[in-house]
Amino acid sequence: MLKFIKSAAVAALLSATAVAPGYSQAVDPSVVMTACAAADSTEAGCLASVDAFVGGLVGLSADQADATLGELASALANAGLAGGANISVIVAALEAIAAAISDPAQAEQIRSVAAALAAGTDIPVFAVGGDDGDGDGDGGILASPN
Repeated sequence: MLKFIKSAAVAALLSATAVAPGYSQAVDPSVVMTACAAADSTEAGCLASVDAFVGGLVGLSADQADATLGELASALANAGLAGGANISVIVAALEAIAAAISDPAQAEQIRSVAAALAAGTDIPVFAVGGDDGDGDGDGGILASPN
């Protein structure tokens, strides 16, 4: 149950826009997941897969591309939380995805998740639940990678 809550929280965080993605036929997130989330994944292979995925988003609006990239980042972060993946490869993929996102706030959220996965610390899920009343706008909700 706790892993489901963590996964849902990460998904809500990284898929900040409500635009339904319109994938081109060349874009397949399962290719990126295979290249990045396996225990024996390499950073070079993963990043090449992410680059190809981003290239396949040409023609989508910025909002659609950002939503699609947010969904991919969520799936990768969840793979990192589930264990068995090479965290350094997942972190590199998340950084590459963040660099491709046009929305600075969403990109920063992805970078925050990448940093938390790299450090093995709680993932801030400030996009879930609004403000917790302390005025910092972080929602006060944390998801632990442990």
